[in-house]
Amino acid sequence: MGRTRALLLLVSVLLVLSGCSAFFEFNAFSGLDKPSVPNPSRYQGSGGLANLQSDLSSPSIVDALKAHPDTVDTILGNLDSAYKVTTTTPSTPDQQTAAILYAQLALQSTSGDELVNNIADTVVNNPSGNLKSMLASIVPSDVAGNITKFTAMVDNLLAAEVVYINLGNSIPLVGTPPGMNMGDVAQKAAVALLMVTILDAVENTPAPGTYTQAQATNQLFALINNQPNSIANINISDPFADMGSGNPPWLVHIFDAAGAPYPA
Repeated sequence: MGRTRALLLLVSVLLVLSGCSAFFEFNAFSGLDKPSVPNPSRYQGSGGLANLQSDLSSPSIVDALKAHPDTVDTILGNLDSAYKVTTTTPSTPDQQTAAILYAQLALQSTSGDELVNNIADTVVNNPSGNLKSMLASIVPSDVAGNITKFTAMVDNLLAAEVVYINLGNSIPLVGTPPGMNMGDVAQKAAVALLMVTILDAVENTPAPGTYTQAQATNQLFALINNQPNSIANINISDPFADMGSGNPPWLVHIFDAAGAPYPA
């Protein structure tokens, strides 16, 4: 499938999920509350996951974390050390919760959550265009013009997809953890898969192994910013084409848990 159809199919998915999960919204008065960046120890031990879940719902705390990527990396590392979210299939509700919060922190701290919103808000209203115009419309403005932020967002979307795969594979075995918004999880997992698909296509254009991941990210950034690039005519396969047939199973499990099977 072409690049535009892949994005449009994702939009249809997000529209279904929007009935299960409100899109991310930011409190207009969050600027009145300026907390200091949390100590990573707040998210360890008994109550650590609950603290992280609560803090990720606070725009002001998320903003504080965004300004301290080293702290975010420490928190992510601690979560992975304690729950092995990037390397194993969760076998307990706590591991599942940790996986969800790991991916949520990875995305919210690099504006990946805003990418989810923008896909629904912008692509629905402008359902045509090539990859360049699509990405220029959906990548957050503060990220689109900053290679460091753009790279962090792409890297964390790729990292989140690994965790979502493990989470999805755990659902038939463990069920879903209590208190988690699976519609929200499904939205983010779909966008993470889309980014992986786009980057994989860039890495292999015009021939397999043309670019490393870092080089492919730089090519995407150049494309968005009208800089010299060699991927203007890239074709993106449709990552959602087989969901009606149950593939990829991990994402289908997450969609089913959200109560929103992929629309045929």
